[in-house]
Amino acid sequence: PEDTEETNPLSLCQTNQLFHSESAPEEGERVVDQPMEELASRFFSLEEPPRWLLLVNLFQVVLIDRSKWSEKRYLSFNIQEILDRRDAGALRATAALLSLESLCPGQGSPLLDELDERSHKHAYSVSEDLKYSAREAIEKLGNEVVYYLKEVRHEGVYEEELNAQELSDECLTYLYRLLFLLYVEARPELGYVEMKSAIYLSGYSLESLRDLESVDLQGDEARNGYYIFDSLHTLFRLIREGYPKEGEVKTTEMDFGSTQASGQDSFRIPRLQSHLFEEKKGSLLSRVKFRNHILRDVVELLSLSRQKKGKRRGRISYARLGINQLGAVYEGLLSYEGFFANEDLYEVKRKGDDWDPLEQAYFVQAAELEQYDEEEKVFNKDGTLMKHEKGTFVYRLAGRLREKSASYYTPDVLTKCLVKYSLKELIGEKPEDENWKTADEIIKLTVCEPAMGSAAFLNEAINQLADAYLSRKQSELGQIIPHDQFFLERQKVKTSLADNNVFGVDLNPVAIKLAEISLWLNSIHEGGFVPWFGFQFHAGNSLVGARRQVFASELLGKVSRGEATWHDSVPEDVPLGTARSSSTVYHFLAPDKGMADYKDKVVKSLVPEEIEKIKEWRNGFNKPFDDRDVRLLERLSRSVDKLWDTHVDELRKLRHDTTDPLPLWGQPGHGEKVARQSDLAWKDAKF
Repeated sequence: PEDTEETNPLSLCQTNQLFHSESAPEEGERVVDQPMEELASRFFSLEEPPRWLLLVNLFQVVLIDRSKWSEKRYLSFNIQEILDRRDAGALRATAALLSLESLCPGQGSPLLDELDERSHKHAYSVSEDLKYSAREAIEKLGNEVVYYLKEVRHEGVYEEELNAQELSDECLTYLYRLLFLLYVEARPELGYVEMKSAIYLSGYSLESLRDLESVDLQGDEARNGYYIFDSLHTLFRLIREGYPKEGEVKTTEMDFGSTQASGQDSFRIPRLQSHLFEEKKGSLLSRVKFRNHILRDVVELLSLSRQKKGKRRGRISYARLGINQLGAVYEGLLSYEGFFANEDLYEVKRKGDDWDPLEQAYFVQAAELEQYDEEEKVFNKDGTLMKHEKGTFVYRLAGRLREKSASYYTPDVLTKCLVKYSLKELIGEKPEDENWKTADEIIKLTVCEPAMGSAAFLNEAINQLADAYLSRKQSELGQIIPHDQFFLERQKVKTSLADNNVFGVDLNPVAIKLAEISLWLNSIHEGGFVPWFGFQFHAGNSLVGARRQVFASELLGKVSRGEATWHDSVPEDVPLGTARSSSTVYHFLAPDKGMADYKDKVVKSLVPEEIEKIKEWRNGFNKPFDDRDVRLLERLSRSVDKLWDTHVDELRKLRHDTTDPLPLWGQPGHGEKVARQSDLAWKDAKF
C-alpha cells in the first residue's frame, strides 16, 4: 500500500532499499512482501524474542511491546502532527518514550512499565474514591425519596410505611444505572451509544449533564425543578425500550452501532432487556422524582475525585476504569445497609482510630454521648458533632454486616494471577504439554463461580480464555487477525463465552444483577446482542450443595448386630451422565444422626422437657427401615431421576432456543449474517 500519513503502518511491507547489497538476504529468505504485522508476530514467536519492536517510516513511528502484542496494542506517533504542534512538551514526551534509556535502561524497569503500573494504581485510587462517592450518593437519594413521599405526595414514611431495605435497593439500582451509563458513554468503541451523534450527546447523554458539576444552581426553579430527573428518565426509557422502538425500523437495522438514520433520527440505542432498567409498577423509583440540586450533587460525586488536602478535585475518567474496577465499586456497597434514625443519633469511634465512612459505624443517642470523651466523638469539618437527625436515612456499614454478607472484593491483580495459574493447569502453556488444549477445546470449557459477587473472576476468566483461543487459533491456521479487527473479534469470543460457558451462584440477589451487567459490559461490541443469563446465574447458597450420592438399599433395612448401616457408611457418588443403580436410594432421603442432635449442656438446661421429646423422636427417626419403606424410598429415587431427566431435557432445549448464533473467528460461518433466535424463542426473557 502507498506510504502516507493515514496508512496503517502495520499493513506496510519492507522495501528492497532497506538492504545494502552486501548485507541483503538470500532470495528465499526475503521478507519484503510480508506486512509488518506478520513480521511482528514472527519476531515475537522466536525462542528468544525481543521485548520491543520499533517501526519507522516518513510519517509515523510505532512502538510495539511484546507483552501487549497478544491484544494487538501498540503506541503510534504521528510525526507530522507532533512537529506541527511546536509543543516542547510533546517533543520531550516523544523522545522520552522512544529513547534507548527508557526502553532498555541499564538498571531498573523500563519507563513504560512504570507508567503502566502507575496507571493501574490510579485506576485503583479512582475506584476507591468512587466507593466513598457512591455511599454518599445513596444517602442523598434515599433522603430525597423520603422528602418527596412526605412533602409532595403526603404519604407516610419511615419504618411503618417505608422499608429501609427496599429503599436501599431502589437507590442502589438508580446509582448503578448512572455508573452503567458513565461507563458505556466513555467507551464509544463498544458501539452501544453513539457519542459522535450531536443530538444524542447534547440532548440525551449523561455526559452532557456532567457539565453541571461546576454549576451553582440559582433560584427556586433551578434548584427544586426536575429538569435533570426528566432528562435521565427519558434516557432510561430509551435504553429500556430501544430507540427507535422495534417495529419502527427493520429488525436488521437494530444491531449495535447501526448509523443508518431514518428521517430525522440520527442515533440508535438497542433495547436492553435488563433488571437494572426495568420499570416495576408501584416501586419507589416509579413514584418519586429527584430535585435538580440533589441529582446535580450526585452527578458531581460520580464525576469528581474526593477532596484531598492540598489537592484540587480531578474529573474521573471512566474510560480508564476497567470492568473489574467498576465491579469493585459495585461490590463494595453490597455489605452496607440503610436504616432510619429513630431519634437523633451521634457518631462515635474507637479512640485512636481515624473516622472512615466506609468502615464500621457506631451511633449513640444524645443521652449516651456524655459517656464518650472527645477522641471518641466524630466531628464535622466545621467542628460540630456529626449528628443524624431523627427520621434521617443513613446508609452505612453497621455491626458485623460485612462478615455476615462475605462481601469482600478481590483486587484486580490477584484476580488476574489466580485465573492465570488456574488456567495454566487446565489448558497448558506449550503444545508439548500433556494438558495442552486446542483452540476449539478452549471454546467449549465451562466455568462456574460458586460465590461470584459481581463476577470479577468470571470476567477475568473469559478475558484470558478469549486471548488463549485467538492466540492458538491464529497459530493453528497460520493466519493473523488484522489489527483493526482484533478488538471486535476478541469481544465476539468473550460474548460467546459469557453467553454459553460461564455459570455462577451468590447469596445476594443484588450481586446477580451486577454480575449480569458486568459480564455484558465486558463483552459488548458493535453488531452484538444482549445475552440472557437467566439459566446461568442463580441466587442461592452454593455451600448447601446438591450432591448426587446414594446409599445401597441393603444398608437401610434391618441388619444383624455388628453389620454396617447407612449411619456407618459414606454415600457413593453417581457421576452425571451415569445411571443410578435401581437398588440404591438418594442420600437426602435417608435420616442422619446429626439431625436435631442437641448436646450442649446450656441448651439442655434451658428446655429439658423439649430436649427429651426430641431425643425420643430421634430414636425412632433413625431406626432402620422395614422392607416396605425401603421399596418406597427406591420408588422416590426413581421419581427424582425422572424429574431430573425432564429438567435437563427442557433446560437443554430452552438454552438451545434462546442462544443466538455467533460464528467466531476461525470457525465455519465466520463473517456471515445470522438471524437471531432469542427474540423469537424467548420474547419475554429478561436478565
